[in-house]
Amino acid sequence: MSRVVFKKDIRLFGSGNPGATNTFRVLGKAAGFFVLFADALKGTGAVLLAQRLLGGENGLWPALVGLCVMLGHIYPVAFKFKGGKGVATTAGVMAALQLPVLLALLVFPFAVLLLTVKYMSVASLACAALLPGATLAWHRLQAGQWEATPLFWVSIALAALVFFAHRSNIKRLMEGKENKLFQKKAEQPRGK
Repeated sequence: MSRVVFKKDIRLFGSGNPGATNTFRVLGKAAGFFVLFADALKGTGAVLLAQRLLGGENGLWPALVGLCVMLGHIYPVAFKFKGGKGVATTAGVMAALQLPVLLALLVFPFAVLLLTVKYMSVASLACAALLPGATLAWHRLQAGQWEATPLFWVSIALAALVFFAHRSNIKRLMEGKENKLFQKKAEQPRGK
């Protein structure tokens, strides 16, 4: 998106991250939403394809494919293993695996936190922390029992990856140096 439409390498501006948040800051809302939805669709598409080819709507194989897509997003070979933070991709994966959980238990807290604190990282980390519990609670509502399903274990792995990818954000939050979502970054290219 940044190279084709804006003739810029997003990795040279703002935080240097190729994900949606940096795109929002550097290239604006339209480009940011495009990247956000593209990243989410990447996760959803891979899981839906795995469900069709490997079977099992919420089974182990589609969940593992979702985990692999997340790893590929955070550590893309084409970008020398420096990719996005994985939040939109995780949302896409979970939308394909268990949309009601995502909508009912995670979208509302995410929106409330983002609108109140205006830190994408805080809202993202909070939802990552809630994801395993929401997955377990949804299984309880559906099956009537508390059971650690394969999807629960994959949700823990996805949440852990989101936290690991946000370690620099966590450090900046602790130091009071984290940027708010729509806080524009300087247009000067980053030093390499």
